[in-house]
Amino acid sequence: MQWTEAAHHGNYDFTSVTYGNGRFVAADSALGAVAISTNGVNWSLLLPAPNTATKWGAVVYGEGEFVALDGSRSGYVATSVGGSVWTLHQLSPAEEIDGATFGCGSFVGVGQSTVSTGNLISSTSGTSWTTTAVPIDATSIWTAVGYGAHRFVAVDASGNIASSRTTANCAAIVPKSPQQVSGNIHSGKVWTYMHPPSSAGGAPVNSYRVNISKGTFTKQCSAPVYFEPNCIIAGLANHQVYWVTAQSHNRFGYSVPTDPEFVIPVASLSFNAVASEPVVTQGGSVVVQVTGVRANNVGIYPITTITVHVGATIDHCHPNPFGECLLTISNPPIGTDSIYATYSGYGTSYQSPTSHVRVV
Repeated sequence: MQWTEAAHHGNYDFTSVTYGNGRFVAADSALGAVAISTNGVNWSLLLPAPNTATKWGAVVYGEGEFVALDGSRSGYVATSVGGSVWTLHQLSPAEEIDGATFGCGSFVGVGQSTVSTGNLISSTSGTSWTTTAVPIDATSIWTAVGYGAHRFVAVDASGNIASSRTTANCAAIVPKSPQQVSGNIHSGKVWTYMHPPSSAGGAPVNSYRVNISKGTFTKQCSAPVYFEPNCIIAGLANHQVYWVTAQSHNRFGYSVPTDPEFVIPVASLSFNAVASEPVVTQGGSVVVQVTGVRANNVGIYPITTITVHVGATIDHCHPNPFGECLLTISNPPIGTDSIYATYSGYGTSYQSPTSHVRVV
């Protein structure tokens, strides 16, 4: 009955909005952006895709995962657990997607196909999709789809309505992803903590799985059901960047992985800032690893900005849940540059020891 304007961004064309995992996510078809808000009033904007061809036609939430679908026939789909980190996937054949919904363990998108195979797509994971033909004109533009009473119902711009009854057991649902994945860093190992998912799905959660990977290298550990499930992955190399995801499990299967988060094992938990390569060539970039942010060692997500100095260049970052930052400094000057970082937390100021990088 009563509405108040919460935000205005004239260069965006918002096509769809959904809610899940404690936040609203709105999709934009002008610049390929998404807007995120935890209260519907204060919004943050970001670009999930590193290209301007992606124009989101729909966004939907289901079983712990956001899925955004492209409406410009570029063929892209993006998935995210938290809404701030997105992974791109490619549809084949490419589809123009104008509407989407979730029900009974499946995502369904509708729009206009580039070929005569059909205009409806579906997926149980959000990553791989199946195209389905409908018994109506294949050139129709399907505009919206909804789910209820064990049926998906789609409508098009020519007055057609299509209906599809689900045959799956809707009670057989995997859990949502673990929440607040964080951890401590040790020499050659990572100790990962998490909180239980917001929903156990169709059966109680019976375990958790943590995955850590780097290229073709992958390791896992299992965390038992506990107030704060945790496990240790060892056998890692110090100052190498790994990616961590976690999953919940019940008797119906595993949840979607949490959004990937980088982690850098180090020999010491003390606050440090070093270049990943001590010598770089002219015209290249210096990658700075900041590790040992104290706030994370007591299980609290730091909100303090880290200030990083590389020679005369100053940059900033927010540490990840493992108390670390990765910064790329482009085109550093030739010579030897000093590197150090500073931040303030809990009324105390911290400064890392000074290290150096040489540009030749």
